[in-house]
Formats: sequence, C-alpha cells, structure tokens
Amino acid sequence: MKLYQAFNILSVAAVALLATACNDTDAQYDIPEVGAPVLVSETPATADNVLLYGEKTITVAFDKNIGFASANAAKITLNGTPVKSAKVLGISNTLTIVADVNFDKKQTLVIPAGLIVGPGGHTYDQEVSLTWEIKDVPANDATAMTQKLGWGWNLGNHFDTSDMQWGYWDGATPSAALFQKLAAAGAKTVRIPATWSCHMDEASVIDAAYLDEVATCVDYAINAGLNVILNTHHDAFETDLGKAAESDSIAKVDSALIVNTWRQVATRFASYGDQLIFETFNEIHAGDNWSGGSDAEYGLLNLWNQYAVNAIRATGGNNATRWIGVAGYAANIDLTIEHLVLPDDPANRIMVGVHCYDPYNFCLAPVSAGANSWGHNADPAKSVADSNEEYVIQQLYKLRTAYIEKGIPCYLGEYGCVVQTTDAANKFRKYYLEFFCRAAYLAGIPMFVWDNNAKGSGDEANAYVDHATGNFAADGAEIVPLMIKAATSTEASYWFDTIWNNSPQAE
Repeated sequence: MKLYQAFNILSVAAVALLATACNDTDAQYDIPEVGAPVLVSETPATADNVLLYGEKTITVAFDKNIGFASANAAKITLNGTPVKSAKVLGISNTLTIVADVNFDKKQTLVIPAGLIVGPGGHTYDQEVSLTWEIKDVPANDATAMTQKLGWGWNLGNHFDTSDMQWGYWDGATPSAALFQKLAAAGAKTVRIPATWSCHMDEASVIDAAYLDEVATCVDYAINAGLNVILNTHHDAFETDLGKAAESDSIAKVDSALIVNTWRQVATRFASYGDQLIFETFNEIHAGDNWSGGSDAEYGLLNLWNQYAVNAIRATGGNNATRWIGVAGYAANIDLTIEHLVLPDDPANRIMVGVHCYDPYNFCLAPVSAGANSWGHNADPAKSVADSNEEYVIQQLYKLRTAYIEKGIPCYLGEYGCVVQTTDAANKFRKYYLEFFCRAAYLAGIPMFVWDNNAKGSGDEANAYVDHATGNFAADGAEIVPLMIKAATSTEASYWFDTIWNNSPQAE
C-alpha cells in the first residue's frame, strides 16, 4: 500500500471515530461543569402563585449542581425571619427551603450573596430576592356576584323535608317578619332548600299548593330586599348517583325526574327577576360515600347538571338568563374543583356552589367526636389535626384560584358550627366562625350559614335565627353580626392576624 493511501485511510477512520464520540450519549466520561451557577426558577413561581400562611417548602433551582452549607440556613430570611431549614438534597441543582409563612400579604425571601457554590468552588455572587404577593380580588363577574350575594342564611330543614309523615323538620311556619329581620340584620341572601319529589302525584306532577307555599317564602324574602337561592334538596336522586351510574335504566329514570322537576319549578318562577337564583342540586353523592365517587359517577353528575340547566333554560321568560348554581360531588370543595365540568350555557350565567363544614368533628359533631377546640391554641387531644387556620385559608383560596380569578362566580352554599356545650368550647366556636368568614371574604367567596332551627347545644344544633319569628336563637345575637362583619367588611386592616391575636386558649 502506498504511503499516501494509508494516510488517507487513517484520516477517514479518525474523523469517523471523532464523529462517533461526539454523538455518543452513553460516553463513559462526564464533561465537568464550570463557572458560577445561574438562577433559573423558583417553586412556587413568583409570577403566578401566592404564599399562604403556614409551613411551606420553597425550592430555588440553578443551571448546574450546587453546594450549600446547611449551617448557613439561618442567613436566609423570609420577611426578615430566618427560615427553618435550607439544604441541597443529594447531588442536585436545587436548594430546598422550609419556612414559616406569616399573614403578611407580601412575602420576600432573601438569600444573601455567596452562599450558593457551584462546581469548582465558583459562588453565586448575587443576592437572591424573591417576592410573592396576594393581590386584591379581581374586578369581574364573579366578584360582582360576591358583592350582590354577600352573607346569607339557609332556611334549613323546612321545605327540604323528605318525609312529610313527620311534617316540616324545623317545626316552624316562616313569616314575612323572619325575612325582614334577616335583611335588617345585614343578610343579603336566603337559600331555600326544597324537596319536590315527595310532593308529586303518581304522574310526577308537583302539588300546586306546595309550589305556592314555597313561592310565598320566596316572595317574603324578595319583598324584604333579599336574594333567593332555590334548589332541589333531599330529592329521590340525591343519593342514587352510584346506582344510576351502574344502570342505564335507573339513569334514564333519574334524568327524566330531574328534567320534569326543574321544568315545573322553573315554569312556576319564570317571571321572577334576577333576585331569584336556581341551584340544580344539593349534595349529590353515591349511597353513603361522601369522600369520593367513580369516574362514571362524576361523569353522570355532570350530565345531570346539564339536563337541569337545559330544562330551566327551555322554560323561557327570565329563566333564559337567570343565574344557575351547580355543584360537584357531595358539594365538596376538592371534588368539585377536580371533577365538575361546567354545563354548556348559552346565557353564560353559571355559578359554582360548594359546602364546607371542616373540620366535621368540631363543626357538626363535637360531642360524639370529642372535638371542642380549634385553631393554633386548641387542645391537641380535643381537636382535629391539620384542620386549623392554615387549612381553612388553603381551601378557600383554592376556590378563588379555580373560579373567582377566572370570572366564574362561586359561593359557599352551606357552612356553620354547632352551638357547643361549654363556655370554653363556644369561645373556640366564635373564633372559628369569625376566622372562616373572613377567610371566605378575602378569597372573594359569598357564604350562607346553615340553620336547621335545632335549638339547644351539641351535635347538629345549628340554630341562629328562629324560623318563625326571625328573632335570634341561642347566641345568634352575638354570632350573626360577627359573621356578617367578617364576611362583608371592606376594612383593609381587618386581616387574618386581627382575628388570630384574639384566639382563645385551651383550658
């Protein structure tokens, strides 16, 4: 072989070998990282997230692996207070920080220059300053409805009596005075839960006298200047969701009942103005399963909501543009956000209704559950863990993010806390109700307290206003004005810490 031929062959081979090495992603060597690290992101992102009260984890990521001396954690501050910890977990490009977030609307994290070290000892020589800020609730259709609905009250366990053998469960006859006194106290809305199927004949026609009776209460409320939310409540399909999702025949029967019920109710009230709002259902769920359903059940409930909206709109009159509230599975906040699909609506006037009695053992069953304190000063042995102030704020801000900030009105159709059996427990009740109502207001959520006229104290004792006379029941004279102020006050200084500092102490 001639020398120049051999040289050419070797040159080609060398080029091929070099190309192979450059394209080999499984090469047995690493290119060392050099230079100072560069900040690339933070979680939660400052651009579109807020830091809400409580212990939070913040991560700060760089463009290459970093080192950090854990002893320097005390030099990192959130709103001037040293964070609880800061460390790099393994070989990573991320600094993980744990800090306590206070109630300030603005949260600023500061990492002094020189604490972050990159490969080869190169330091990040700039101060990191990251700020999260809770903005005011946006001005849109959702907040307009918040202002309109304000704080409200439920005429609970009256028309929502599913077995008339025992009469109306609240044992009262509502009067015009009831609604006039509610309006005078500062209420803006009354929610009237109503059961219809037990007032139907064999042809599924609603008794006209019953419709008139419901209309009388609606008229009382509207004449008093109140808004009214009228729904279906405790009807035959309320717990049939699971069976209906498993059986086409049952699904068709329930769908027909839904359409038939709403066609009759909507027709009766078609001439009423915008003070009247319809709510498709109450707390639809499968059997006794309140914690969640199947995909088939979620899907069917979305169809049921669509059937109800279609039936209402088809009756014409003011129903063509009336606001309609819809709810997700069990009216649960998390399940509604995750699984509710808003119905198609030509009027684009759909609202989302949810309920919240969290923590249940304190709000509705403190005697049987032994939970009679709440909040940061609660007795751990007599309260529900992980359901205190931080939890309430997070739940309500989920609704703000999911609906209010997107221009979709959302309301708490039910909330409340029973009259407790001791003075000490009632101090925690008062604290809970004020904090909950204020958190809802700051999230842009109107709210309506559940009142079943059950006077006394203990489990299910949810009486605030007498259903016949409108006079305050139990401690309503103190609690109702407190809730209304918390749920409606525009005072900028009336913030979370105002209430927090007045928390009772566990005995």
